[in-house]
Amino acid sequence: MNESEEFEIESYKLKKSGALRKNYAGIIDAFLVIITQTILFRYFPKLWNPTKFVNPSGLMVINVFLTFIIYRFLTIIAFGKTIGMAILNIKFAKQNESQLSFKEKLLSVLMIYTNSVDCYHVE
Repeated sequence: MNESEEFEIESYKLKKSGALRKNYAGIIDAFLVIITQTILFRYFPKLWNPTKFVNPSGLMVINVFLTFIIYRFLTIIAFGKTIGMAILNIKFAKQNESQLSFKEKLLSVLMIYTNSVDCYHVE
């Protein structure tokens, strides 16, 4: 394989993850966010008061989206990957070094990958 698809970082052999593997990690993360959201609104109903909002279902979508962004921000900044990525053994990496800069991590929170950043899995 050429250098852009396979390389070694910190004695781990990394290979570029396929779209299916990335999507499975995203589904796991979405499931965790929905479970967390449900538990929060079940035990803390004052967090969500749909009577003051014109479209209650729209508020629910906004809340789930914001919870997902906050979840990704906290896990990627703290650990460098989300729980779904950890379960499937995926990590963010560049082709020449293992650590991402803070700016690249922030872009990864919003699922915007720069040219040199992608998801790789450890074999």
